[in-house]
Amino acid sequence: MLKEFRKILIKVLHLRSVIGYNSLVFALKKTPVIGKILPDRLYSTTFLKVIYWVFHVIREVFALFFTKMAGLGLVYLASLGLAALYNPGKMLGYMSFGNAFGLFSLLLFLVYAFLGVVLNTKIFEKTTEKDYLVFMIRMNAKKLNNALFAYDLARMFIGYLLTGLIPAVFGIPVWCWLGIPVLAVFIKLFSAGFLAFRYKLKSRKHKPLRGTPAGDALKVVLIMVPFPVLFFMIVSGSYVPLSVLMMISAVMIIAGVWGLFELIASSPVLHRKALHDGVIMEKETVRADKAKVKSFKSIKVNGTVKGNKKGFEYLNALFVKRHFKILTVKPVVCAIIMLALTAFIIFEFVYGYYIKSGSEACFNMVMTNLRNLFMFRGYEDPLNPGKLDSDFLFFRYAVQCHLLALFVPIAIFDNSFKSTQAMYINCDNSLMTFSFFKQRKMIIKLFDIRLKQLISINILPAMAMAIGCNLILFATGGQDYPFEYLMTFVVIACMSVCYSMYWLCIYYLFQPYTTTVSVKGGAYNAAYIIFSILMSVIVWFGVPSLILAAVMLVFTALFVFFMRRLVFRKAPKTWRIKA
Repeated sequence: MLKEFRKILIKVLHLRSVIGYNSLVFALKKTPVIGKILPDRLYSTTFLKVIYWVFHVIREVFALFFTKMAGLGLVYLASLGLAALYNPGKMLGYMSFGNAFGLFSLLLFLVYAFLGVVLNTKIFEKTTEKDYLVFMIRMNAKKLNNALFAYDLARMFIGYLLTGLIPAVFGIPVWCWLGIPVLAVFIKLFSAGFLAFRYKLKSRKHKPLRGTPAGDALKVVLIMVPFPVLFFMIVSGSYVPLSVLMMISAVMIIAGVWGLFELIASSPVLHRKALHDGVIMEKETVRADKAKVKSFKSIKVNGTVKGNKKGFEYLNALFVKRHFKILTVKPVVCAIIMLALTAFIIFEFVYGYYIKSGSEACFNMVMTNLRNLFMFRGYEDPLNPGKLDSDFLFFRYAVQCHLLALFVPIAIFDNSFKSTQAMYINCDNSLMTFSFFKQRKMIIKLFDIRLKQLISINILPAMAMAIGCNLILFATGGQDYPFEYLMTFVVIACMSVCYSMYWLCIYYLFQPYTTTVSVKGGAYNAAYIIFSILMSVIVWFGVPSLILAAVMLVFTALFVFFMRRLVFRKAPKTWRIKA
């Protein structure tokens, strides 16, 4: 069996190398100047293929050390910080630092592994090499999937084992260092076995072996569950006992054994059918891309612009008028939902006060606090002037010192990505063929107009968030210094402006969209990943709102100035049509 697995892996790795090499040569041949110089015999040059094979092996090794070790390395790093933060001598029952380190490592790893179980569908995933080996040369689909899965397990185990060497120096227990790689293998076996079991049930009912909207929604819910729980647990100083974590690990090991038996029992026909459904899904994706383009082009044709606007201002106003649904529905709906939710919470509170204290007391409370609100004071209850509890104090601290965390909902509610897609499909894709449209002065003039438009659209949900934050501030004691309510609006507005500016800039600097609205461009993806990592770090910074408002005003002004300058210099070369 091992010999057969080795042969299959060699074939797959060799095929990956050939596909990668041919793709590289094809990309070079498509380059405007270089493509005419390079001969066609590059496709069959043995020496260059050997060099690429060496680089391919290096890339596989790099994938082992980077992709498999980066996630667990972050788990260990966060665990080290938590072990030091919790003061083990008091909060963890006089537990030693090493055991506290191991406890938090196991806890965070289980959360990390849980996300992997939810998202992992790769064993049955259709790839180019699987398509060729199974459907062209008739290789056994089950043996191919199992060989690649065993290879992935081996890489993960070795990577996790090597990752634990550095934490071992800082005092992590041996049981944690050796146990986490073993536990990871069993969790991955459970994930693959569960997929095989699910596919087997669907196959019996003659259903396609692919996801459903309900399943995707369930995945989103399951992904979002652990983080709030962990956040409030860490804030409150709580932790999960080691005995409970060991019990969960034992259950996952048993589930992994079950998953192994499910994989062994699955038939080659099931594996082949799963890959075949992957081919069908790929075709459906192409059709979905065409439908997506069609939806972008289904504009309000009779849209007209009132007033005496001319040139690019008229073009942008007409564009917004005809694409009203695409550009404005999402932020407006998000703002309405947030304001409606806020109003509902206030109504529930007032109604509960009315039931408990009567109409006269409720009326006095409402009028008193309306006066306090307009006088920039805090909430006041004439009947129950009790002290604030710990939950209210926590929310007050979050609003006063952690407004940067609102980058997350701002990113969710922001509509700049879809807006730039609409700009390209229905406007720029045609106008880029004219040379005057790509002149430096023309580009920056239209850029400024679009930036103002994006800011005005995306500011709505941001202001709704600011109102909610200020209501929390009001309910927990009011502002501590003059204009604190205003500072909240300033900070959130600056974050929204920066986010809108960022999306519009990378559209002009990288222009990643193709005629099917798909994203194409490594530099664009790299910029997005770097920005996301930076934001995920920044949101944890605690800065008082007064200081943060001053910093954000200066940063926003500098960010807009330098990014606009960068677009002015680089966009004439980077803002172009892609096939």
